[in-house]
Amino acid sequence: MTVMGLTMTAGGIYIALTIFFNVFGTYLARVYAFENKAIFMAMALVSYTVAFVTWSKVLKVYDLGFASSVITGSVLTISSLIAFCFLNEVYSMSKLFFTALIVVGVIGVNVCQS
Repeated sequence: MTVMGLTMTAGGIYIALTIFFNVFGTYLARVYAFENKAIFMAMALVSYTVAFVTWSKVLKVYDLGFASSVITGSVLTISSLIAFCFLNEVYSMSKLFFTALIVVGVIGVNVCQS
C-alpha cells in the first residue's frame, strides 16, 4: 500500500496502530485524572487492549529490539508533545533536549534496520 508516496507494509501499519492506540489510551487516562468520569478510563482500557493486540502483530513482523525502540520512543515523544500542547504540562529545555535524543535514537535504529 502506498500512502502519500510512502510504501506501507503490514508491519508498518501495525506499528502505526500500536503507537496510536498507546498514545490515545495515555491521553484518555490523563483526561480521566482531570474529569474523573469512568467512561474515559473504560475507553483507555479498550485502547490499551487494542494496542496490545497490534503489538503482538508487530512482533510477528519485526525483531523485538527494533519494534520496542521505535514504538517506545514514538509513544513517549508524541505523548509528551500532546501533554504540552493540550494538557498544559510544563515542558522545559532539558525535556526538549532529551526528547530530541529519543527522536534521534528512533531514527538511528530505523536506519540500522533498513
